[in-house]
Amino acid sequence: MRQKGLRNMFRLIAFDLDGTLVEFNIPFEEIRAVLGIKGRFVLESILSEKDERKREEMLRILEEYELKSAENARLAFYAKEVLQFLRERKIIHGIVTRNSRRSVEIISRKFGLEFDFVITREDANPKPSPEPIKVILKKFAIDPSSALVVGDYLFDLLSGKSAGVKTALIVHEKNREMIENLKIHADYVFYSLKELAEFLERGYDTEGSSKVCVSRNEREAR
Repeated sequence: MRQKGLRNMFRLIAFDLDGTLVEFNIPFEEIRAVLGIKGRFVLESILSEKDERKREEMLRILEEYELKSAENARLAFYAKEVLQFLRERKIIHGIVTRNSRRSVEIISRKFGLEFDFVITREDANPKPSPEPIKVILKKFAIDPSSALVVGDYLFDLLSGKSAGVKTALIVHEKNREMIENLKIHADYVFYSLKELAEFLERGYDTEGSSKVCVSRNEREAR
């Protein structure tokens, strides 16, 4: 039985890939132009294409861009350290991404990263669907209250929330202007993976609901 006040560690943490653990810089505007997509979301526009052959060709072209971006990707600050921290403490961790599996494999080889799981768009309905998170919870027999989704975009947070798990927003230069709209869907807010790692190392109560939001002034004062 769980003792009152006892602090527990999350048993499973699911990371977004692009923008969270690595910087892909996928040229979505160019992809929209090449594929003739007018909608805001490239993947949704492709998946809604009724012509199967055309849809598959569009996915192939999208993947080509993803693979090229993966080859030139940069690892996010403190990504390796936070992953090592989780491995040392035997916390299940991995990737849930809207990208292709081949792009994840390139990233894993390029930076020497190891994950307990990888869920891509080939494995489940992509985020913001809760399906990829639910797949992981079922696979590892983890209760939603013991899981955390970490990402930098609305779809990451919505996917986690819909699956009933806690969510953590990683703020960076590219999403900083959206923070007010994003943080309402986040249980925790961090300005780097290092802050996430420090939070995890201090320990926390998975049943708590207090939002961690470190202001820019607080961060610069450290």
